[in-house]
Amino acid sequence: MQRPLSQLVYAPVQTGNGTPTIITLHRHDAFADEMRDFGMAMNPSGRVLGLQSGKGVYVGRDITGYTWFLGPLDQPSPIHFGDSLAEIERFLWDEIDRSSASEPELPFLVGDEQGAIMALAAAAAVPDLLSGVVAINGALPVVPGWEPPLAPLDGLPILLINPVPGDDTLTASFTGWGGVVTILNGESGQIPNSQIAEWISRQTPRKLRS
Repeated sequence: MQRPLSQLVYAPVQTGNGTPTIITLHRHDAFADEMRDFGMAMNPSGRVLGLQSGKGVYVGRDITGYTWFLGPLDQPSPIHFGDSLAEIERFLWDEIDRSSASEPELPFLVGDEQGAIMALAAAAAVPDLLSGVVAINGALPVVPGWEPPLAPLDGLPILLINPVPGDDTLTASFTGWGGVVTILNGESGQIPNSQIAEWISRQTPRKLRS
């Protein structure tokens, strides 16, 4: 019996043996289940897991949702950001350990807002554990002591949804690090689920390298 490395909980939104596997990362003050419709729309026939942060957002003694880090989106608290990124990496290793395949297929991360920031951070930190990343309203934060990339991206597919108009920093950074970046803008800021699903279907899921 093997104990999981990560303490994060997750919701099995859509089970089965279909590919690819999508792991969703929620926004600030939200729950894993709130990404359910996004995940299923983007991956109609594959496996979808909703990952939830371990840090609650409280009003009095009641938890109203969960957050990946404290602080503004572009400058998160280093300790909370680092803890969440480490937990996501551990969860990705747990997913590999749970696979019975000799060459496990790697998942896609789909994140919204704070979740998009964590998905992009994971792309820069552990690209060898991912098949691709979809970042909705995401950005690359400034975190003292953290200098991405931590590993070459080696052609990792990255889809940016509704990035800040006129800000080419995100695209330039990930392209310079070896990622393959695509940009989609939804009408009036909407999330173009069908186009995201089409993009995911065109990607070839990666296998874990020995």
